[in-house]
Amino acid sequence: MTGDEAKKRIQELVREINGHNRRYYINDNPSIEDAQYDALMRELESLEREYPTLVMADSPTKRVGAAVGETFEKVKHAYPMYSLANVMNEREFLDFHERMLRDGGSDISYTVQEKFDGLAVEILYENGALVSAATRGDGTTGENITANIRTLGTVPKKLKTAKKLVVRGEVLLTKAEFARINKEREAEEEPLFANPRNAAAGSLRQLDAKITASRKLSFFAYQVADHRDYGLGGEQETMAFLSKEGFSVSENSLHTADPQAVLAHFRAVQEKRHALAYEIDGLVVKTDNYQLQEKLGVIARSPRYAVAFKFPPEEVSSVIEDIAVQVGRTGALTPVAKIAPVRVGGVMVSSVTLHNPEEIKAKDIRIGDTVYVVRSGDVIPKITRVDAARRKSGSRAYAFPERCPVCGGKTAITAGDVIVRCISESCPAKIQKSIEHFVSKECMNIDGLGKEFVAGLIAQGSVRNVADIYALKDEDFFKLERMGEKLKENLMSAIDASKRTTLARFIAALGIRHVGAETAALLAKRFRSIDAIMKVTHEDLIAMDSIGDESAKSITEYFSDKKSKALIERLIALGVTPEHTEVAIIDSPIRGKSVVITGSITGLTRSQAKEAAERLGANVQSAVSKNTDFLIVGEDAGSKLKKATELGVAIMDAETFVKMVEERR
Repeated sequence: MTGDEAKKRIQELVREINGHNRRYYINDNPSIEDAQYDALMRELESLEREYPTLVMADSPTKRVGAAVGETFEKVKHAYPMYSLANVMNEREFLDFHERMLRDGGSDISYTVQEKFDGLAVEILYENGALVSAATRGDGTTGENITANIRTLGTVPKKLKTAKKLVVRGEVLLTKAEFARINKEREAEEEPLFANPRNAAAGSLRQLDAKITASRKLSFFAYQVADHRDYGLGGEQETMAFLSKEGFSVSENSLHTADPQAVLAHFRAVQEKRHALAYEIDGLVVKTDNYQLQEKLGVIARSPRYAVAFKFPPEEVSSVIEDIAVQVGRTGALTPVAKIAPVRVGGVMVSSVTLHNPEEIKAKDIRIGDTVYVVRSGDVIPKITRVDAARRKSGSRAYAFPERCPVCGGKTAITAGDVIVRCISESCPAKIQKSIEHFVSKECMNIDGLGKEFVAGLIAQGSVRNVADIYALKDEDFFKLERMGEKLKENLMSAIDASKRTTLARFIAALGIRHVGAETAALLAKRFRSIDAIMKVTHEDLIAMDSIGDESAKSITEYFSDKKSKALIERLIALGVTPEHTEVAIIDSPIRGKSVVITGSITGLTRSQAKEAAERLGANVQSAVSKNTDFLIVGEDAGSKLKKATELGVAIMDAETFVKMVEERR
């Protein structure tokens, strides 16, 4: 490569990486996978080493993260927050170890922790109280997110120590919470979060703290910035101090002087990473001793005494056999790639959602292409890139349908959205999906009325909206294939039984955008009747916890619509009776106590166990903290048991809990 070629390529890389940094750190919407980003950075670093006179002033190798956005108040960090240099394989780690021996001496020991895939934050405590919190930002200046951090149950609000303390750590979403949020967004036909990291970052960087509170974020501490003030001598000692103060810390940690032990630990954690409750993308390896860390120092944006030992990307190749477009309840046209079945992360995948036409265009995805697939957050299959070198000649870009593929109706894109929607109110697909949602187990729970029967009733004209279900007659059922007297009676009985339902289920069943089961439950508890809910104002709603501006706008628009009002009035006229009932609290040893449930409990689903504990008067939390009174432990209990033991939280076995529930029925 000539000097001119190197200069041109460096300029291209700086421009491209800085753009990716803005999308990742500020917009929480990355356009490439981590492995692709790492490859670009490594190429730039290599060229800058070879041509040091060509290094640009705005090179991303010279700073952390990206410039701070204008949305939040800026906060200057008392101590710089650095990023870590990466090592991508065992040979590179051993090279790092040899540098440590050469520059730091023979007495080297390491603390190894999980590399959480979340958002780095700094929290300041004074006189034992949480006073402020900020994102890492560009390493010297971050964004003030104090109000949002206060909503996290895993962040202690009061410490034992009365001195000033600066704690750093990672805010993340568990895989289960990531799946729950995306399932709710999918039900509301909202764009799905790409992965847990971006979901966590987007949740934490909300102007409305209620939205943050609804996302159940977790915080893991990994550093005390002012460790000298506490006489802490190293990483291992600091982790013990943080745990004692009530913070969650890395569970899969190791302290060793043996580099081979680090490699063995890396392989072991990589093997079991899919079983972890949260996503990690590698391990952080740090020299343990703080005096040695100071001696080794920092180069540019990274400390010399620590590295991020990254797991290799788990991409699997397959071929796109077709692209189908599905029509959802709100008319959203969602493209889905049908791929040759392939096993990804232990699961067989044959369909991958492409979300919207913009994704197809941005990745230049075509039918017949060889593509690479990952499971984001070990949950959602995702196409990361196209192997253009294996593209067949003559292939053409995919043409997204201009009209609804089901009814042929017109489509439109809502202002500020990227989703194409069918706007025909008579679209069979929209009607079908809305009725499937309405009768589902989580909503009106009409047992037996599955997709085939719903499709048949729509096709014969017996059902045009959800209210028609309650006007069905015997002859409507007998027109369906394979319908007998007994099955008809069962369906009619299930429909009749569903008329008496809870207010929360009824609201959820209506299919209002941005209103899932949790929001429906909040509305029911606050307003207590459908009449009251139909009269709520935008101001009433945003004054509530966990309801933001978007949800409030959607709710008020729905209930002010004449057709929505008419539908609800007809449902009630046909005998549907939504009622709000308060949970009858029973006196018990856990009444008024903060309780966390972990593991599986025989005879009870997770939601049934939660409901049972609440009926016994407990305040059920998602994470163990020093404020937890009881941990109820079932089979296959995970890290929560270890955390509770460390904090001295009282343990209640599942058998005792079940007995308590049964005795008070």
